Amino acid sequence: MEIPQNIIDLIQKQHLVFVSTSDENGIPNVSPKGSISIIDKNRLVFAEIASPHTISNLKKNPNISLYVLDRENNKGAQIKGKASLMNSGPIFENVSKTLKEKMPHLPPANYVVVINVMEIFPYKI
Repeated sequence: MEIPQNIIDLIQKQHLVFVSTSDENGIPNVSPKGSISIIDKNRLVFAEIASPHTISNLKKNPNISLYVLDRENNKGAQIKGKASLMNSGPIFENVSKTLKEKMPHLPPANYVVVINVMEIFPYKI
């Protein structure tokens, strides 16, 4: 699914999403991610630094849901998709480099999570 420009703008402005995954038994896990970025009109990516439950869940169940919220303007979006884990290659290297430049105090990424966007549910009151 192509990500609409208003959702791309929202993600680029906020830089924080809450990611939901679940294990093979359907037990949910939610984790904030501050490294979300846009790869292209169909894919998002974030760095995994210290989220063992997120990675463990995604290894068993690639379904993922993200929520981004602009509290100031009371708008947001839920984004659903399929995740792929990468710990090498150009996307991994690029995200790792950007993470180190923007947040040098953080440890390096263990993985990057690439999300193929399947559905978007905008929210605005």
